[in-house]
Amino acid sequence: MSQYKEEQGAVATKAWDHRLFQRLVTYARPHWLLFLACFGVLSSLFALELAGPWIWRKSIDGPVADAWNAPVGTDKSLYVDALLGWVALYALVIVGATILRYFQVSTLNRTGQTVIHDLRTKLFRHIQRLDLSFFDKQPTGSLVTRVTSDVENLAELFSSGIVALGFDSLRIVVLVIALFWIHAQLALVVLLLLPILIGISIVFRGGARKAHRTVRARLANLNGYLQEVLSGVRVVQVFRREERVSKQFEERLHAYFLANKRTIFLFALFFPAMSLAVYVIQGTALSVGVDAMTEDKLTYGQFFQFWLLLDMLVRPIRELGERYNVLQSAFASAERIFQVLDTESGVQESARPKALTASGATPPHIRFEDIRFSYATGKEVLHGVSFEIPPGQTVALVGATGSGKSTLINLLLRFYDPSQGRITLDGTDLRELSLTELRARFGLVLQENFLFSGTIEENLILDRAGISEADLQSALSSSSADRLVESLPGGLQAPVAERGVTFSTGERQLLAIARTLAGKPSVVILDEATASVDSETEAGIENATRHLLRGRSALVVAHRLSTIRRAHKILVLDQGEIVEAGTHDELLEMGGTYAKLHELQFELEG
Repeated sequence: MSQYKEEQGAVATKAWDHRLFQRLVTYARPHWLLFLACFGVLSSLFALELAGPWIWRKSIDGPVADAWNAPVGTDKSLYVDALLGWVALYALVIVGATILRYFQVSTLNRTGQTVIHDLRTKLFRHIQRLDLSFFDKQPTGSLVTRVTSDVENLAELFSSGIVALGFDSLRIVVLVIALFWIHAQLALVVLLLLPILIGISIVFRGGARKAHRTVRARLANLNGYLQEVLSGVRVVQVFRREERVSKQFEERLHAYFLANKRTIFLFALFFPAMSLAVYVIQGTALSVGVDAMTEDKLTYGQFFQFWLLLDMLVRPIRELGERYNVLQSAFASAERIFQVLDTESGVQESARPKALTASGATPPHIRFEDIRFSYATGKEVLHGVSFEIPPGQTVALVGATGSGKSTLINLLLRFYDPSQGRITLDGTDLRELSLTELRARFGLVLQENFLFSGTIEENLILDRAGISEADLQSALSSSSADRLVESLPGGLQAPVAERGVTFSTGERQLLAIARTLAGKPSVVILDEATASVDSETEAGIENATRHLLRGRSALVVAHRLSTIRRAHKILVLDQGEIVEAGTHDELLEMGGTYAKLHELQFELEG
């Protein structure tokens, strides 16, 4: 397990990336009505907020001032009644504002969740369409982070970032105009001091983007390592790696902690600085305002309205740093998300795929023509391999580990495309066919078969249309998995744990064969299907395999040569080349590589 590295997803971009912002807006555009509703709610709330200071001004300069200046002995009940009228109006404004704040929160959050729902769906679908070479290079935990927390990070952008930032700009303009309307000299003083707040926000944003990008990258690294360790926890415990694994986890966790500590430091510095600047502005405004009131150039009600509006003005400016923080955090996540969305699959589907001439039930004729292939490492693993699988026949692949057997299977399923040469199905290049139609023709049984959490029935059907109850029962009977299912509490509805860990390897093999039979494939691929089971289980699997191969084209990979004696042709691979080909008996008579392998295995098995 490697030492901590900064993840490649932490790319650097400029502070304001207009192109990135435009891409994010494209996901918001289909929901413009929701954003319009948000703007309407915010506008109504802002109108009520402006009404509050105006009511205070009217109350102070009206009944309060009149009562204060009234001659001694004057009946002041009329002033009290007038003041109570303003109080009642103010109470209505408070109630209305409270109701609108509920709609503000609910509408903004609903808008954000709606937008990221579409984005998360698109991202997940895109990841599923990528070829295996992408997953060979990308840690699973990093992808999980992108689909979950990175996308969730954008929700705040759409709910309290874009809308709030845009509306805050409008609020500032309106409030500045209102301040000048009340008292121009006092408003000018405030306007001259506002650059202090703006300057602090600009200085703060310099480190915010980098800090948040680092946090996202190190969180993805931490999740990736955690996923790897939990997947291999049995190996960790068997080899007593708990201390070493814990230490490496702590290293990644500490790196993540330091990244978060940097953002905490920035905020701890930013907010006190902003508060100090606000106090300076308010103190200056108070000093100038008192002079104006002393000279009767400003009434008490006007000053109080000015003071409340000033508080409303500095609030969005003070929150600019937080808004910018949301924006930067979202940009850091958006970069990582678009990295995945911009990744093109190495296996491209034809724009106009050809239809297969034969029906799905008819075994096709498969040809491998001068196949060469290299993985991302650059080393060529197949060197001009050519062979064919006639309709209804079984071809077996034999060879040492790394000879290219599994690579040929991956190429046949079009998980990868050959670097040179082509594979044809009834004369049609696989690259000219629809991936959906192509893979629907295949049934795959692996050495380690994957079962999803759910029920037995869900794992056998896997959402494939056209599988009837009769097809399912026939598949279970032919694969000898019916006795296994009948022994389980609940039968087909018996629960399956994640990865099917509650079943033995042999039981998973039988269920995998039943799953393949239920789909009625015309081509069967068996990859080391009996390599990890005992002899008794192997006999049961061989019986199920005979039902599976009957009347179908098949490509079989096996270490145990006894399982492929009935194959129509056996190909012996060595370092990416076919060195021998023939039936079991023909290869034994040749006395070459296959015969030596057979003799060695016979001795090992007694």
